[in-house]
Amino acid sequence: MKKILTLLVAFLFVFTLAACKDEGSTEKKIELRYADWANQDINKRMIDKFMEKYPHIRVTISTDIAGSGDAFTGNLEIAAQNGLLPDVFATDNVPTIVNKGLTADLKTYWDNDDDAKLVYPNIAETAVYNGHRYAIPSFQFLKGIFINLDIFAEKNLTTVEGKYRIDNNGYPVKDWTHQEFVEVAKAITNYDIVNTENLVVGFDTWYGAPDFQQVWPMMNDAETGYDTWNGTSFNYESEAWIEAMKAKVEIDNYETNLGVTSRYPAADWEATPALQSYIIYTGYGAMDIEGSWQFNYIQLAKEEGINLGFWPYPSGSEGLFPPTILDYAAVSSQTEHPEEAYLLAKWMTYGRDGWNARIELYEEDRQTAISEGKTPAYLDRFPIADYPGVWDKVYTLVDGIEGIEYTLDRIEHSKPDLDKWLAGYKDFWSWVNDAENEYGWAALQVAGPDAVPTFAAQWNAKVNELVSTQIANLGKDE
Repeated sequence: MKKILTLLVAFLFVFTLAACKDEGSTEKKIELRYADWANQDINKRMIDKFMEKYPHIRVTISTDIAGSGDAFTGNLEIAAQNGLLPDVFATDNVPTIVNKGLTADLKTYWDNDDDAKLVYPNIAETAVYNGHRYAIPSFQFLKGIFINLDIFAEKNLTTVEGKYRIDNNGYPVKDWTHQEFVEVAKAITNYDIVNTENLVVGFDTWYGAPDFQQVWPMMNDAETGYDTWNGTSFNYESEAWIEAMKAKVEIDNYETNLGVTSRYPAADWEATPALQSYIIYTGYGAMDIEGSWQFNYIQLAKEEGINLGFWPYPSGSEGLFPPTILDYAAVSSQTEHPEEAYLLAKWMTYGRDGWNARIELYEEDRQTAISEGKTPAYLDRFPIADYPGVWDKVYTLVDGIEGIEYTLDRIEHSKPDLDKWLAGYKDFWSWVNDAENEYGWAALQVAGPDAVPTFAAQWNAKVNELVSTQIANLGKDE
């Protein structure tokens, strides 16, 4: 009897203690800080939902980490020096923060996470260095082609055998090839800078130059990754890369750049305000190689009476492998709560529960906008995992963007870029873009398409040297 009473007292003590903790009277909340450069209203609402699910964790947004991209990453380093690094943060370059010692190894958490097992393999394998996972991929942004539907409707192009195919609406077919894209750009161009109401620029480029050599080869070979990366090396001396780079140099110099790229003659640029605008948004551009983070311009253009679509990136001989741009998040090496920080990082990035919460917010905002007679904001970033039910809702949140379904229907075959995670790749592009480099991009523009094989050999040696050296040492155990 005495033993029974003792057990009963012990049970009541544990029950009472648990109840007190549930009421928050004895359990201390864990404090976390979060920082990224995304929409802070969405961030706040996402974090509110996170705290509802995990009431023992209190999260604040670190507004002192300013800027975006490399400026944001630079400010993270300053914060770390002062012991103020947020527990979870975004970064524009994973190798940079690894080298600065800002990140915790998340391999154990990732490897034991059921959601992570559903991440598309070619995305899951990124940001892993010498057996360590120092960041997690968060979203994939789509790379595709903005097209001005009004310009194409007015131009009324028709199929030209051997050059390009046009559908019944007067738009390029969605399974168009790389060559068709270039020929359509030439055909649609009307470089009239005197009567700018007639001005049509064929296509705007990817950050100052066409991106053909990074994307075309992977469309012609199912085993080739972005920019010919195969997991261990690049192959810029391949026939596919050389032909794509020749096409890039040729179109970049097309008719002294009159209306096919944004590299206009200086006198034209200075005298023509229309050229100085974001031409796809202001109605002067027929096409633009762009990323989905610019989907807000589709919404804004529609409010100005300009109708934009988002066509798939042109396909190759093996079909369409949608090129995507990855973002990353990391957990601080200074955090006192790595497990809870990982929960937060997962919620704000790739996790299934977080995605369901994000979709709920977008659906709420969508209904509000529709009820007010406004164009709803479009979802501009996309899951990196094959979560049942989530992708069905994603389609609804881009409803109204003509052409996007073709890309989304192939998203499981996407091939991600390398910019934010591959060690040495950033340094390689600094070398390419050095104006004093005799084998740099500026020199190749002058030398012309015939010089591509010579430049390819130099680029191939340099990129493989930088990447292999830095990969071998990044995150290596001492």
